[in-house]
Amino acid sequence: MAPLSKVVAAALVCSGYSLSIGRRHLKPADDEDYSVKLENVMGVQYHGQFSVGNQSFPVIYDTGSFEVVLLSKHCGGACIAGKTIYDESLSTSFVSGTEMMKVTYASGSAVSRKGFDVVALGSAESPYRVPNMSIWQVVEHEIAVWNRATFSGIVGLAYPKLMPAGFRAPYYPEGHEKVPRDLGNSGNSTSKSDEENEDWTKNAPGGRASLSSMGVNYFAICLERNGPHKPGWLSFGKTPANVAKDPGSVSVPVVGKVHWGIKLNGVSFDGVDLEDPCADGCGAIVDSGTSFLAVPPNAKPLVKYIEDKMAPDCSNLGELPTLLFEVDGATLELPPMTYIVRIAGYCQTAFMDMDSKSQFGPVWIFGMPFLRYYYTVFDRKDLKIHFARSTPTCERELGEEDEEPTNDVHFATVGGGMRMKRSFASSDFQALEAVKEAALPPPPSKGFVF
Repeated sequence: MAPLSKVVAAALVCSGYSLSIGRRHLKPADDEDYSVKLENVMGVQYHGQFSVGNQSFPVIYDTGSFEVVLLSKHCGGACIAGKTIYDESLSTSFVSGTEMMKVTYASGSAVSRKGFDVVALGSAESPYRVPNMSIWQVVEHEIAVWNRATFSGIVGLAYPKLMPAGFRAPYYPEGHEKVPRDLGNSGNSTSKSDEENEDWTKNAPGGRASLSSMGVNYFAICLERNGPHKPGWLSFGKTPANVAKDPGSVSVPVVGKVHWGIKLNGVSFDGVDLEDPCADGCGAIVDSGTSFLAVPPNAKPLVKYIEDKMAPDCSNLGELPTLLFEVDGATLELPPMTYIVRIAGYCQTAFMDMDSKSQFGPVWIFGMPFLRYYYTVFDRKDLKIHFARSTPTCERELGEEDEEPTNDVHFATVGGGMRMKRSFASSDFQALEAVKEAALPPPPSKGFVF
């Protein structure tokens, strides 16, 4: 699903929460482990807690987008019906703004108004917490899946420090001329002088993207697979950092200009003689906000092979092949559970269409099914993605060549230019139940930048 920033304020004074503007970073240590539980919704969405001011919301943590976007009291009717919404009047740390933007996702667009508040990944007591973070309050949207969903926001986990040009457009309501940014102040804040406002404007996050404000170097996502409604985990701190540095992980350079994009050197089904759609190269994006795997048009022969072989009642999934991805000399293996789903009692392929190009070739999306089989570390420090095999409960998986582990985050070696065939259980050849209408699509092709 496509479409937190440098900390610029240091102190919130409890007496009325007047703002003292500074440039001190609030950075949690990389050795402080912290995880956010991601609740499984209909097999196609994962919601985790996110806190703004003294309010908490279920959000999509999305590696394919850049900003913090929340449903707000400014968006009425069906937009907010049955959902937890952000109410700026309930936050003593909120600072208003007049800047507006329009962001287009694959499933529709949203118009939002900018503000600033204290935000935290997870609960309000999270060590990953910063003041005066830019947030965007939705005032209207045309995202049908959001009307049927229970999540209240989207928190971008993309790697750039600055939001890339073209990923949001200024929005001016009909009849209004462009106005300068007015950060204003909340009803509970004291007035600031023109000089203070100028300093705030100069140092405010502005177009900065999400994670740079928190000093996050590593984070990881893994989704459990030992049942139809099992959760996932968004993790920070020592464990992701150790997995990133473990020689047993497959480490791949990020080559995307704006996305967590990598080179994809080959795609095939194990033991099946079909033309490789990535023989001349492809790009792949690891996207926690896309519900399934997304494939380009030249992969249709692979999809058709599975459609022809798969029984509608899912009775022969044990006969289906393993899907193989070749990345940087290593092979990442996925069983049928990742590309077959059961919808309304019938088996269907879980491949979404995506017709986008990259400088490396057609683009694939490694969505949620991929994250059920690989503990995936997103490395903002060295711009790499590290893949480690996971068990059904998101623990390490040992390979036959593994010796006794030296620590609790030593994962099985699958790289080094050699393929070590992965053993799958019978449960990996079953189809997960999913609700197609609630599925989150891949990034839109129009204006796509890898």
